[in-house]
Amino acid sequence: MKQRADGRWLKVKRINGKNICFYSKAKTEKAALRDIERQMLEFTENLTRNKKFEEIAEAWKEEHQENVSFKTWQGYSAHYNRAIAEFYGHNINDIAIPDVQNYINSLAKKKYAFKTVKSALNVLSLIFDFAIIEKQISINPCKYVKIPQGLERKERELPKEDEIQKVINGLNCHFGEFAYLLLHTGLRRGEALALHSDNIDYENKVINVKQSVYFKHNKAELKEPKTQAGYRQVFLLDCLIPILKNKKGYIFGGEQPLSEQAFRWHWKRYSKESGVTITPHQLRHGYATVLYENGISQKTAQKLLGHSSYQTTADIYTHISQSKMQSDFEKLNNWSKEGQKTENP
Repeated sequence: MKQRADGRWLKVKRINGKNICFYSKAKTEKAALRDIERQMLEFTENLTRNKKFEEIAEAWKEEHQENVSFKTWQGYSAHYNRAIAEFYGHNINDIAIPDVQNYINSLAKKKYAFKTVKSALNVLSLIFDFAIIEKQISINPCKYVKIPQGLERKERELPKEDEIQKVINGLNCHFGEFAYLLLHTGLRRGEALALHSDNIDYENKVINVKQSVYFKHNKAELKEPKTQAGYRQVFLLDCLIPILKNKKGYIFGGEQPLSEQAFRWHWKRYSKESGVTITPHQLRHGYATVLYENGISQKTAQKLLGHSSYQTTADIYTHISQSKMQSDFEKLNNWSKEGQKTENP
């Protein structure tokens, strides 16, 4: 370090292959050195903060992908790739709230459903949260972005009475026991496929739900429930005992759970034989409907269905109630029309 003719102190430091000059107007060399060291620290911190969006996103991916299931990452991947394409080449600390809002608005204009747009924003928000942890930015711009109104919201349709009857009548069809089990337990597809004979307690008439199946490149992989609520006991109804009592190993698969391809083949054949057109998850909602119609409290239903949030169960019960009101209205309306026909021949 040296003092220039104008009285300023100068120190040259080579950073990233370039000579960078730092100056100080301090009166003493000691004070100037402290000032210049502070400047150099700020300079290097600014360099690390000035990373590109794709660099931060890639670092987030490497860390985050290890902590989620294969299926979960599959759900993230499209949103991740879309975000990379949108913000590629941008410095992470230059991306502002309007930039993110414009991105979300562009997805809405492409007629994506509300759930898709919300998921895209959630994935982007996770990347910005990671950037805060890495001290690249101080605020997450996604927190201030609004999803446009009027986007399509798809609610999973409740199974109709005739579909439920087809499941009951189709018990002896190929793979009919699987659908019948879902209807009478409310298990998720993965939970049913992971169900082992050791999980069934015939003495206390309960099914112990301890794990679930997800598919990775067709192969069935076992995983623990995502939340503590996923570990639960489900009523073993009497109608299920004859179906399950002679099963050994995995109820559907034997020594190993079914692969994804095998499951799809079995379900396709079952649908063709039974005439059932609803999905396995709709049967879970069918079980929720049975609970509702038989006066089972929302709190008990929450435990049986394995919902971590009480609100999730409440929303399903509300949906069932509204659907039944609409159905009852249609019945009453049809009755009134028939009455008018009778009075006015």
